[in-house]
Amino acid sequence: MEVNELTIRIFLTEDIPLQAIRTEIAHFIDSYLMQEERFAEYHQGNFIKGYVWDLFVPIEKGMSVYKGNSIYQFRIRTVDSDLLSYFLCGIADHRTDVIKGLTRTVKQIPKKPIAKVFTITPYVQKNLNGSYWRDCMSFEEFETELRKSLIHQYEAYSKKKLNGDFPIYDQIELQSKCAVKIPYKGIALLGDKLSMQVADNENAQEIIYFTLGNGWGMGSRGMSFLGYRFV
Repeated sequence: MEVNELTIRIFLTEDIPLQAIRTEIAHFIDSYLMQEERFAEYHQGNFIKGYVWDLFVPIEKGMSVYKGNSIYQFRIRTVDSDLLSYFLCGIADHRTDVIKGLTRTVKQIPKKPIAKVFTITPYVQKNLNGSYWRDCMSFEEFETELRKSLIHQYEAYSKKKLNGDFPIYDQIELQSKCAVKIPYKGIALLGDKLSMQVADNENAQEIIYFTLGNGWGMGSRGMSFLGYRFV
């Protein structure tokens, strides 16, 4: 399994409010996928997608809009080699009403021991009753659900079964004091910023490397894009 990271430079044709940028990036990526029948089916399927993206940079302190007639860039990471090839083929030439692709570059994230990961975009934990986790569970229960989710996503995508009781991390820390509001499809999801000291065992390292290209959850909607530090 390889994680590859594309950096895509784009041109905005008009201003986009900060709260709308996630919707516009999602539309840019989704509309590109919909151009090809195979990837349209992939986009519409209900399974682990194996890609994740972040938001436009640069961003200035206090700004309320991404400015039109300006150039920004963002990243897409993926563990899917076919998807990578499709992105490389034409996403730099793709455009929507407000976003015009310019260039793309790609690099492989090396498979080296990872010491730490941290969320650049917030992680949203899905609960059965739809409530925000701090309203219905303890942090220990939150950790348990996160662990289950990370293992499930890795096993579902890789088709590998991980055996034994192993730690994924030595330490996990909430970086956000309260819920982070994330505008999404006309509502506000509630997420969190976290950091994690990754455990030094083969299973943990394999899972976390995978999440660099998939996110911790809702990666294809731009959630839980991770920064990382190698040992």
